[in-house]
Amino acid sequence: MPILGRAMRKLVLLVCAVTALAAATVGWAVQPTPGTLSVERGRGVVMIDLKGSVVGRLTTGSLRVTDHTPFDRYTAVVYGRKLTQERVGPRTIVYKGIGLRFRMLGGGYRMVARGAGITVSAVGRGNVMLDGEPRFEADDLGVYSLDGTDCSVEPLTCTPLPLEPERFVLEPLEPQPKAAQ
Repeated sequence: MPILGRAMRKLVLLVCAVTALAAATVGWAVQPTPGTLSVERGRGVVMIDLKGSVVGRLTTGSLRVTDHTPFDRYTAVVYGRKLTQERVGPRTIVYKGIGLRFRMLGGGYRMVARGAGITVSAVGRGNVMLDGEPRFEADDLGVYSLDGTDCSVEPLTCTPLPLEPERFVLEPLEPQPKAAQ
């Protein structure tokens, strides 16, 4: 005589499967994601040269955008108050204004934000240069993260912008090959 009835065994199996799926989902969600950049309250220069996507804001300053893939279907979008734009090359535009908002989804771009109130989220493959420029001693230069942390949500876990230019490589992890079983 079995200890558990057939219906009870199915129920136990279902509960175990749901629990395992939930644990795997939670474990995946908290893993940091290489290939990402988050900058919050930045003051100075943030240069991003990548293939991927970038969204952000710039309170005051200039934004220089070079489209590395001008003939694809993607284009940079920039909005703001007192917005001026100057074409400085066949693929490069410099935007100046107050309260700039920008997005570059897909494609390849080189973006240089120079000013104050720089907030950027980027994901993709490429290079980053960060350089904080303080106005006075102990000035808040903002924070950044390269490990998937959202600095607008968790600024205390992020790193202060460097006083000297620092370069980083954004590169998503390659999927691990499955072991033969």
